[in-house]
Amino acid sequence: MIRISLFLLVLFVGTSHVHAAEVKYVTDIFEVTMRSGTTTSNSIVRLLRSGESVTVLEDDPVSQYSLVETDGGKQGYVLSRFLMDDPSARETLQDLRGKYESQQLQINEQQAEINQLEQSLLQEQGDNEALKITLRASEQEFSEVRDAAQNTLNILEQNKRLQTVVDQLREEKTVLSETNAELSDSTQIDWFVRGAAVSLFAFIIGVLVTRIRWRKKDSWGSY
Repeated sequence: MIRISLFLLVLFVGTSHVHAAEVKYVTDIFEVTMRSGTTTSNSIVRLLRSGESVTVLEDDPVSQYSLVETDGGKQGYVLSRFLMDDPSARETLQDLRGKYESQQLQINEQQAEINQLEQSLLQEQGDNEALKITLRASEQEFSEVRDAAQNTLNILEQNKRLQTVVDQLREEKTVLSETNAELSDSTQIDWFVRGAAVSLFAFIIGVLVTRIRWRKKDSWGSY
């Protein structure tokens, strides 16, 4: 009974220890040795970082080493299995992050430009409405000026006609004045002639009356 209890206790402790373990992932950041020869006994020329690009000059399938050259011009041998045709996931991720940040920055700049364009569009729309109002007011003023100009032309035409009538009346007045002057002169002459005729007639009447009286006196003296 005691043995069974100890076994169950050890099993429980062992099971608890297994469940308490954490899952870990091996990082892809590591360095590869570049040697002066195709064996591990050759000296290390330098360490190549993961993702660093090199140029393959020779590939030896027997030793499974490749002769490579770095961007700095240093040559050495590296195990062929450590070389990949594509960049490492870390380098690719960093490249993608760089591109993402660049794209995000470009998007932010474009969004800012869009916001600015929208503000400019709203301003232009406001200016357009103001210009429309000004245009309508200008059209109204132009219509009023055109009507006023037409009225002015009509008034000028009417004044021209009236001036013609005034000139005609002035000419007629001048003619009437001359006619009246002539008539006045004729009337004065006529009245003068009539006065003279009346005076002459009165003189003749007086003479005749005087002679008649003298004759009567003579007749009465003869009796």
